[in-house]
Amino acid sequence: TTPINIHFTTFTTISVLALASSALAGKAAVKNNCPQDIFLTITRSDQSHTQQKLAANGGYYSEQLAGQGNSYGLTKNSDYYSATTPKLIWGASDSAGVVYYSLNDVDGNPFDGQKVAVTGTQPNCPAVNGADGSTKACSDSNDFTLTVC
Repeated sequence: TTPINIHFTTFTTISVLALASSALAGKAAVKNNCPQDIFLTITRSDQSHTQQKLAANGGYYSEQLAGQGNSYGLTKNSDYYSATTPKLIWGASDSAGVVYYSLNDVDGNPFDGQKVAVTGTQPNCPAVNGADGSTKACSDSNDFTLTVC
C-alpha cells in the first residue's frame, strides 16, 4: 500500500501546485469611459476572434490573460476589419510568468486626443499612456486594464 499512497500524495501535490500556478495568472480588462459605445474585437493566437459592444460611460470586459498573441482591438464602429476604420490595439502575451504588452494604432487612432492607458494592479508595472508601440513587461500575477477616455 505504500507505493499507492506515495503515488496518490505526489499526484495530489502536483494537482494542487498546478491549480495554484494557474490561479496566479492575471486578467486582461477593458473599460470604456467614453461618452459613446465602442467595439472590442479580441483575436487570440489561434486566430479565433470575437467582437462585442462596450457601453458608454463604464462598459467593461474582463477575461483571464493566457498564452501569447492576444490582441484587444478597440474601434468606434463595428467594421473592425475595414482598412478605413481607425483601431487602437492592445497586444498582450503571457510567457514564463511575464506579460509583455504594448499599445498601437492602425489606420489612425480612434481615441486621438482622448486619454488611453494600460495599467497593472502592482505599482512596479510600467503604464502605457498612449499608442507609442513600445513594449513593456511585468509579472503575470497582475491584472491589467486598458482604460479609454
